[in-house]
Amino acid sequence: MLRLPTVPRPADAPPATPAKRRFMNPGEAEALLALVRQARAPGGPRRMIEIGVNEGLTARYLLAQLPGLVEYIGIDVLPGYVPACQVQRHEVPREPGRLVEDPRFILLLRPRGSLGLRPEQLGPADVVFIDGDHGRAAVTNDSALAHAIVRPGGMIIWHDYHDLGNVDVRDVLHELADAGHIIKRVTATWLAFERV
Repeated sequence: MLRLPTVPRPADAPPATPAKRRFMNPGEAEALLALVRQARAPGGPRRMIEIGVNEGLTARYLLAQLPGLVEYIGIDVLPGYVPACQVQRHEVPREPGRLVEDPRFILLLRPRGSLGLRPEQLGPADVVFIDGDHGRAAVTNDSALAHAIVRPGGMIIWHDYHDLGNVDVRDVLHELADAGHIIKRVTATWLAFERV
């Protein structure tokens, strides 16, 4: 059962698009944009990391909307990776990051994606968006990785916090909340976030 405290969709979120984006529900990309804009960094968020960039649709959208971003790192897996959750096994991208043509975009590919990275390999970030492998081990790893690199005033955002029972995001976030993390979910979306 969903039990994180709920906050309304950010007031400065652009109007929701009527069409569903691949892997996002209507209005989620716009709510994500509003959350990223709320990361408290001097001059706005400058460095963002997306774990699970897939073909790069979200990265392309955010880079177009956030001219102040200096660097956007997209992390994904190499072809052949098998996600822990059955529902994601058809989502492994053939060409990770292929939709992004922006000099600020850096693609990091590893055989096991973020599971093969350490904080010192990524450096500090203002925002980390976690939307990769939604199995318990990966979500736990990605959350710890994000907590190690997000600067004070920054934000960690997770996608796929829901009650469908086919991914482990909800359970890991509940465990983090039980351990004292203040994580909230955005109403009418599958987004959850924590301010650092």
